[in-house]
Amino acid sequence: MKFLKNWKLKREIKKYQKKEMRKSEIKERKVNYIFWGIVLIASFGLVYYFHFSKEILIIISMMIMGFVIADLFYYSWKLKRDLIMYEKSQFVRDSRIVKSIEDKREQSRNNITHVILKNEEGYDIKTWPVGKANSMIIGKSARMRVDINLGETAYSSLISKRHAILNKSDNGWFVEDLGSLNGTGIQRYADNRKIKIGNAPVKVQSGDIIYISTVALLVK
Repeated sequence: MKFLKNWKLKREIKKYQKKEMRKSEIKERKVNYIFWGIVLIASFGLVYYFHFSKEILIIISMMIMGFVIADLFYYSWKLKRDLIMYEKSQFVRDSRIVKSIEDKREQSRNNITHVILKNEEGYDIKTWPVGKANSMIIGKSARMRVDINLGETAYSSLISKRHAILNKSDNGWFVEDLGSLNGTGIQRYADNRKIKIGNAPVKVQSGDIIYISTVALLVK
């Protein structure tokens, strides 16, 4: 509903701006009509004062009428051109706004602050804050360093001691499998697409779910 209201508001603003452009063109055209009217009256006065022939009067009248018609066509063309240029500039401006919103949204999705353990019903079980970390190891171990310890989960037997790792780079966060026995996967937030992670790191964004074997970790 909010999107529809914004779209309607933008449409009304565009209509108003086009209407104002037409008003401005009409005012400018009226000034020119007054000018040519004065020229026509002055021409008649000169013809009458100097007693020119009717043929000269007709020629002068036709010339002035020609200028008026040419002026009419010129302003019609100018109005169409200005409207086209306005629509193009509006399209460019809207495109920039949309790109700015998308860039901010992408930046927000690349910023991960928490890793949340989910149960089968989708409830939060445990949360690990990312803080200033640039790397987080996922697995189960009491002796080795593990940042996200899944040793107490129901399916911990399927999880390797050093199962996967989250690494931060300039382009965001990436998850990489560390040669686990039961594999690592990811479910995209954008389209629910599921990806099995191989030997190469895979980018992960806020809202995605990382599967450590069958254990679900939501990154936010």
